[in-house]
Amino acid sequence: MLRRDQSRQERLTTVATALTLVVCIGSSLRPVAAAPDDPALGLALNGAKYRVVLGLPPAAGSRAEFDDLAILRWIQRSRSPESIVSSWSYLDRNPGRFSAAIGSDFLKGAPAVAHGLLAFMKRIDAVKDELKDQIARPRPYVSHPDLRPCLPLESTWSFPSGHATWYAAAAQLLADLLPERRQRLLQVGLQGGFARSTCGVHYPSDVLASQRLGEAISRDVIASPQWQRFKEQSRPALQSLLTPAPAGLPVLID
Repeated sequence: MLRRDQSRQERLTTVATALTLVVCIGSSLRPVAAAPDDPALGLALNGAKYRVVLGLPPAAGSRAEFDDLAILRWIQRSRSPESIVSSWSYLDRNPGRFSAAIGSDFLKGAPAVAHGLLAFMKRIDAVKDELKDQIARPRPYVSHPDLRPCLPLESTWSFPSGHATWYAAAAQLLADLLPERRQRLLQVGLQGGFARSTCGVHYPSDVLASQRLGEAISRDVIASPQWQRFKEQSRPALQSLLTPAPAGLPVLID
């Protein structure tokens, strides 16, 4: 009787072991979710290289700072509800903001291209953040309480402007992908930066330096093999964006 029970236990153990192997093998054959594509993988941007391009903000008490403040105070006195609403429309760093310049819904028409663009913009943002922390210029409304911004307050440093850098660089990259819309795209890129001074969250000198920075970094990105591969892969989707609405390309009023 004892021997029969031992034999039965051995068979049960064998079956359990076999089932365990089947489960393990089955799980190993399940498809593993692929990591999201990152077309910018391996792209290296050296922040120190762009420090010369960026330059330094005007010194406190200098004529250049006086001019900065004079512009901000004039804008504050003269800005209209329409200009404030326009500035708010650039609050998010969103590739869809370029749709009117393209003449098609960028995010719906070429979502993979928009996603890939953001991968490159992430590297550009990292360089901008590094330089911003090194220079550490206070926001204009921090140093000058008479300035009243019309956008949400920011806790980061002022120079360079993250939004102005982002819009300048994104416009250049999109212009490389869609040269047929180049001037329209660059117009939106400029306005995305100027909106920050319109609402008093950045000095004009912040914005101008950011435009230089965005243009310099985007040139290096465009020359990279990562961007060239991405550009080639994006060609079919980009062609579909070049068919405007029946009424034609919208007028850019910003």
